Amino acid sequence: MKKEKLISVRKGLKISQADIATYLKISQTQYQKRESGQIEICDVEWKRISKLLYVEVDEIYEENTDPKNAISLKIELQILKEKIKILEQNWNNHTSNRKETE
Repeated sequence: MKKEKLISVRKGLKISQADIATYLKISQTQYQKRESGQIEICDVEWKRISKLLYVEVDEIYEENTDPKNAISLKIELQILKEKIKILEQNWNNHTSNRKETE
C-alpha cells in the first residue's frame, strides 16, 4: 500500500525521494519501493524519516495492509544472496576453465 501520508508530507516540504534515500543511505529505487509499499519500512527507518521531516512518526506512519504486494527485506536479501552465489559459481567456473586452457 502506498504511503500517502508520508508522500504528502515529503512533497509538502519539497523533499525528493532521492534526498530521503541519501539520508537513509539507500538507493532512490529502494526508497521508492518503500514509499510504494513494495518493501516494508522498518521502525528505525520510520524514526529517521520522521526526524528528517520534522514530524512525529504517527503523522506519517501507515501499515502495509496488502501483504501480498509487500516484499519483506528478508526475502529480498535472500534472493540477492542466491544471485550472488550463482554469480560466484559462474565466476569460479570461468576462472577454472581459463586456467585449464592455459
